[in-house]
Parts: sequence; C-alpha cells; structure tokens
Amino acid sequence: MKNDSNPIIRSEEITIDMHICAALSESGGSGETYFAAIAPDMELTVITLDEAPDILPCFDEDDAYLNIPDSSLLLSYNPAQVLKLAGKHYLTGPVILVRTNMDGEFISLTIDQVYLFQKYLMRHSVTLMADGQKLPCICME
Repeated sequence: MKNDSNPIIRSEEITIDMHICAALSESGGSGETYFAAIAPDMELTVITLDEAPDILPCFDEDDAYLNIPDSSLLLSYNPAQVLKLAGKHYLTGPVILVRTNMDGEFISLTIDQVYLFQKYLMRHSVTLMADGQKLPCICME
C-alpha cells in the first residue's frame, strides 16, 4: 500500500508542494499561463495570469522587474514596496515570478523554474525587524 500522506517533493533543502507540481504539469494543454507568487503573508503558490492582479494589483501596469541571474525568469514587483536599508534594496511586498519568450510574451513556468526560484529565495530571503515586528523580505542584491 502506497503512503501519499506527505504530498511534497524534497531535494536538498528545497520543498515543492505537490499542488504546484500538479498545476504546472496540467498546464501543458490547457492554454492557461501559469506563474508563481509569494508574499509576506502567503506561501509560494502557482497562479494564472488572470489571478496575478489579485496578488499584485499593479501587475503588468506600473510594476518593475528584477531578472533572476542566469535565467529567463523575472520577478514582478511594485517599486513602491522596495525598502532601502544600509545600501541594499529589499522587496517587502508580493512578487510574481514570470517567464517570457523571445517576443516578450508571458509563457508558463515549468517545475524546474519553480525549483530554481526556490533556490533563489533560499539565498536572498531575509527577515528584518522593524518596531518589534518581523518583516520578511527578498534582498535584491
């Protein structure tokens, strides 16, 4: 009897929820464009293009992009939610991970790209303290 009580994939220190794997594997023929999103009050999740403005209201209007080094992946964020502290810049609000093709059109992420993003988050996520409150951030440098 197979035990499916732990629906996650683990590799080194990276954990990918099976719901993310399922959504991305089903996206092949659906015509939907899938991104990944994370916010201080939300775990990493897969979203569709239609859901992006619910997470990041300025998505594809007034937002900015940060290229993840050595990849075709971009972090979409609201420039008003960048904190500059001690010469470094920190993303303090929600971010959406997107991928574009050569024409600049959004295309769906793959599970490998979500894994790459989680590795990026492991290296760049920090928690700052402000007025006794913890502020989870992503260091842009």
